[in-house]
Amino acid sequence: MAAPEIKVITDKKVFRSGFEDLLLRKFFYVPAFEIYGGVGGLYDFGPPGCAVRSNILEQWRRHFILTENMLEVSCSNLTPYPVLKTSGHVDKFTDFLVKDTGNGECYRADKVVEEHLETLLENKKNPPSEEKRLELLAARSDAGACSSDQLQRYIEMYKIVAPGTRQPSSHVLH
Repeated sequence: MAAPEIKVITDKKVFRSGFEDLLLRKFFYVPAFEIYGGVGGLYDFGPPGCAVRSNILEQWRRHFILTENMLEVSCSNLTPYPVLKTSGHVDKFTDFLVKDTGNGECYRADKVVEEHLETLLENKKNPPSEEKRLELLAARSDAGACSSDQLQRYIEMYKIVAPGTRQPSSHVLH
């Protein structure tokens, strides 16, 4: 009997989507309030997810509390709006979005730009010149701190399309 063939996935996006699908199917986690439409950024853990979380917390406690003599505290997981406003998070942190003209789905503009520039940098068939590579690296590292106008310029300059449908993205949304 021949040994089973092991397939190695090298494409990060394929691996991630397959891994996330496995975690959902095996009930490691689910989006919170999923049956009511869900709430972005909140998750519920199933039995395997609870076990993993417990093991991580136990390792953390062993290291920091027992070895380092630190004290453990437990705080609220949700931060009220006045705290975020006072700390400057409301005024200083803004994630600009782009809308896929094909299906209406929205994506973080800086992430779309970064991923597209990464694809251009990793192009083995047609690698960028050294000058172009430096330009792409600078733009990629700058994307997270760009204004909406600069993100729009990058989208137009590098002919960036929406990840979902490969359709042109609409203008950057504020």
